[in-house]
Amino acid sequence: MPLLNLRDVATATSLRPGVLYRSAQPHTLSPDDARLVAGLRLIADLRGDDERRPGDWVGLPNDGIRHAALGTGGDSSPARLAALPADLDLGDLYVGLLHHRAAWFAEVVAEIADGLPALVHCAAGKDRTGMVVALILDLLGVDHEAIVRDYALTARALPDVLAMLGLSGTAGASGISGASGASRTSGGIPAALLDAPESAMRTFLAALDDLGGAERFLLAHGLTAARIRRLRAALLP
Repeated sequence: MPLLNLRDVATATSLRPGVLYRSAQPHTLSPDDARLVAGLRLIADLRGDDERRPGDWVGLPNDGIRHAALGTGGDSSPARLAALPADLDLGDLYVGLLHHRAAWFAEVVAEIADGLPALVHCAAGKDRTGMVVALILDLLGVDHEAIVRDYALTARALPDVLAMLGLSGTAGASGISGASGASRTSGGIPAALLDAPESAMRTFLAALDDLGGAERFLLAHGLTAARIRRLRAALLP
């Protein structure tokens, strides 16, 4: 099975191709995946320690590629996810993380700025990865509709990603609904976490606008102007 939910962020935007990639967590690398990874300087791994598995990125070349464990963007263990409310709104979750994990977002963007070409991933490559990529794209002046398109591309990969994560039983098929109509998967995880709706990213971007945009937000929480210049020089055509 190839690296899931993998794409060049330039696919849905006007950025320079071959510089920033995003994906789900490693599973089995195809020969094409291995060739792509061999050309990177950084793998930005946003998962928590409890999510990583022995053998992740096995076969990663030893020279020139740094695997940065950056997973302080929130506890995503199954128990923690199952404790979230069944009627969870994904966009509201993203906004909450934007406010409460601001320094972490700035740290991750700084690592990426220093390590291009880079691949950023979490478990599914949807939530943490989606927010980090959205911040970078807004920082670069990418139109919000293009940011939403990039985020929504994950929906195509979700069936395979969820199967890989053992979360393929969705609420529509095997979940349970409460009196309010809120639903969970058979594993107790809110069904909203298994989707990638455009509305969630639009909510996130609206909140980012309210904070003055990604540049103002990230500068206020530790990202330097030099790193912003580095991102722009590398990614803008």
